[in-house]
Amino acid sequence: MRRSPIKSAARVLEVLELFAELRTPLRQKIVVDRLGYPQFSTTGLLKSLVALGYLNYHRASRTYFPTTRVAALGDWINHFIFGSGQLLDMMARIHGETEETVALVSQNDLFIQYLRVIVPNHPHTFPPPEGAMRLLTESSAGLVLLSRMPDRTVTRLVRHIDIHAHGSGQRVDIARLIEQLHWIRQNGYCFLAGIPVSAAATISMPLPDAPQGIPLAVGVGGAAARIARGRTRIVAIMQDAIAAYRTALDSVPLIPPADDHVSPN
Repeated sequence: MRRSPIKSAARVLEVLELFAELRTPLRQKIVVDRLGYPQFSTTGLLKSLVALGYLNYHRASRTYFPTTRVAALGDWINHFIFGSGQLLDMMARIHGETEETVALVSQNDLFIQYLRVIVPNHPHTFPPPEGAMRLLTESSAGLVLLSRMPDRTVTRLVRHIDIHAHGSGQRVDIARLIEQLHWIRQNGYCFLAGIPVSAAATISMPLPDAPQGIPLAVGVGGAAARIARGRTRIVAIMQDAIAAYRTALDSVPLIPPADDHVSPN
């Protein structure tokens, strides 16, 4: 992701991510050493998070640790995205039958973001970290998501990608991209080798949108030669699993929205 975030916002999230990585109470010095922040601004940042109730400070040990308020911020999201489990069941089925890395991907503005990644226990895997972001034009999942849009919308998005992400450097070849997207629409999947990892290849397919219309795709990836060799089999496995997932979604009863209007007696 090439956009530069606002420094203060980035630092708050980097501190919380450091706790998620180390999973232990931390002294301020560890935060400074691991993240490279200035001592003075780190003191202010940590004390502010304590004052807001997101960090607990233990005076005796001089350590900080996240409070349950941090956990509460996102405890509803998994159910919002994954529902009653059909989506994760589909991913597990694809992973079990392909024995390759399987990733659930969403569109996030000009980027894709990896929401969930299942990694196999064999060598030559190239899994992206969960939460990582890549440009829509630099992954098979991104191309699949672009293929669901009209060409004019794709052209407009690519102009934003060139302006905000590539700057004056590399630019997307619109004509070639549109040709790729026409192939994906016709065949229902995208096979991409060498991008963004030179030794890897991926196969991606679109999924029904998440709640609130968030576009989703699922991808299978691994060593380029292995994915290319198993391409036909992997595509068939993904198609069957996605068809079963769609059927499972259709069988879930719709729950009408709550009626906030109170009728007069």
